Amino acid sequence: MLVVLAGGPSAEREVSFWSAKTICDSLTKLGEKFIIVDPAQTDWLQQVKAIKPRSVLIALHGPFGEDGQLQKILEKEGIVFSGSDSRVSALAINKEKAKKLVGEWGIVTPKNYRKGNHLPYPVVVKPLTNGSSFGVTIVRNRTAFSPALAEASKFGQTIIEEYINGTELTCGVIDVFGKIQALPLVEIRPNRQLFDFAAKYDAESGCQEICPAPIDGVLTENIQEQSIKIYKSLGCRQYARVDWIVRNSTPYFLEINTLPGLTKNSLIVKELRAAGITMELFVEHLLVTAK
Repeated sequence: MLVVLAGGPSAEREVSFWSAKTICDSLTKLGEKFIIVDPAQTDWLQQVKAIKPRSVLIALHGPFGEDGQLQKILEKEGIVFSGSDSRVSALAINKEKAKKLVGEWGIVTPKNYRKGNHLPYPVVVKPLTNGSSFGVTIVRNRTAFSPALAEASKFGQTIIEEYINGTELTCGVIDVFGKIQALPLVEIRPNRQLFDFAAKYDAESGCQEICPAPIDGVLTENIQEQSIKIYKSLGCRQYARVDWIVRNSTPYFLEINTLPGLTKNSLIVKELRAAGITMELFVEHLLVTAK
């Protein structure tokens, strides 16, 4: 018996259920038996322990599910689970810490700024540890800064970054039975200035997600190689997605997602498809290599 953890307490709860549906559909096709457990319930751990699953597939996103808290609980209980361990999860979700570490490896990242009266607008204000672009705002002047900061603060601590006007790209990295490989890139062309929640998950948003990305082959290889370097250096397991923006042929690392969305419209799902990897094969890989 397997357990799929879905829902959870974060703002990305709805997305989590969509990801779980994709996973569960694949498990059904593989002939696997599973039970969905929602960690938003106070007795979720008791439920999981009572089931005694051979593996737990994590379909959670954002705080608690993706920041190492959940992983630490499962590790303490000796329960096998999908995705990265608690240490890597906690580091990767913290945009400031992850960027600092990646920068030390010689990879270019946007500058960080402190709050003050002399910010070089435009800047990007975002939550330190949230996903799905919740609370993210491009701020173009001082008047708009305070409302943007208030919005980001709804999700906890905040970070202020240099705004880079460029081409948005993302690269999935998977560890298929011991072989780490980068997936085809996706170029994101939002129908608005920000690749926000609606652009990511609403099929009617007008956002274009082109896979493989129609960019120079040398640049593609560069981003794929750097994505693998980040994945390996952080110590990620099974899969992750690395987000980039390119300005004047220079790729800037934005963030890494250790539990990226697996909905039917999600970026890494499109990359898997472009690489000729079915969701059933991918989910089977998660089961076989979970730790």
